[in-house]
Amino acid sequence: MDWDIIFKVFAGFLASVGSAGAIIFGLSSWLGKVWAQRILEQEKNKMAAELETTKRELDFAKEKLLSNHSDKIAIYRMVIDTVAEILAAFDSHSSRQLSPEDARNALNTFNRDRIRLYGYLGMLAPQSVMDAQDKLIDLLLLVANGNTVYDWAAVRELALSLINEVRKDVGIDKSPISYNGDL
Repeated sequence: MDWDIIFKVFAGFLASVGSAGAIIFGLSSWLGKVWAQRILEQEKNKMAAELETTKRELDFAKEKLLSNHSDKIAIYRMVIDTVAEILAAFDSHSSRQLSPEDARNALNTFNRDRIRLYGYLGMLAPQSVMDAQDKLIDLLLLVANGNTVYDWAAVRELALSLINEVRKDVGIDKSPISYNGDL
């Protein structure tokens, strides 16, 4: 065998293997791109579905939070109205503007309203609001039962404490309000 023949056989072998390799490489590259595109499309669809699910869950949570916040504000308004009526009755009673019959009716109304007030707050209020309400009502109960005198300044401080706790819970303002008047 001569080197020329060996070289031609070897060159022919490389040419045939090289062109088949190029074809195989080209086909595998094309097939890889097709598969990658399909996998990417599937993942994209899966992520889009998960994103939609997350958006729906977030919208539901947002609606629930807004509804809860709205309920809290409505209940706190009822609480403030009830406390205002209770305090007005105590002011009238302490200044001797009520007849014994009216004082008895005011006391009955106070008892009914304080229980209703506790139920309203118990539904949504945190413990800090409940504690502030308890302190105010406890003092008013002592006054109503004749165990202490009615002191408007002390009642006002407890009422402001309740309002401040409500403000914190609702998120209106975290800084407390205070009475800065002269009476």
